[in-house]
Amino acid sequence: MKESNISKTLRIMLYVIFISGVIGTITLPFMLEIYTEILYDAYYLLPGYRRFILAFLMTVAAFGLWVVWELIQIMRSIPSDPFVIRNVVLLRRIGFLVMLISALFFLKCLYYVTFLTLACGFMFVICSLFTFTLCNLFKQAVSFKEENDLTI
Repeated sequence: MKESNISKTLRIMLYVIFISGVIGTITLPFMLEIYTEILYDAYYLLPGYRRFILAFLMTVAAFGLWVVWELIQIMRSIPSDPFVIRNVVLLRRIGFLVMLISALFFLKCLYYVTFLTLACGFMFVICSLFTFTLCNLFKQAVSFKEENDLTI
């Protein structure tokens, strides 16, 4: 099966996002210092906030990079056959990772609540549910494909 230009572009973009994410995660402690010098953040004045927000951002970044890596694995299967059980497993894993990211955002709200943190938490819940829906669709497509392969 020939890969479309859209999926090639998306795969390249995912690689760029992954590489940028790794660089961003590594440089996060330095970028956080620059951010706080440029923009005022009232929470930053609280004791322990810098360590908390750095740990939070590093954890979310690690899970986010894991999600992007799983998406790259799915995109690699498109030219050959995307409707395989491996992609169902990857989509389910992505759904759990995104749900975990949303839980981290809601846990952050217990200590430092902001409207944007709440909005991100709810957005990740919706993304997780959407991913689980895609997982079920792929599972059904795999089942149909296997049944069709057996009848031929």
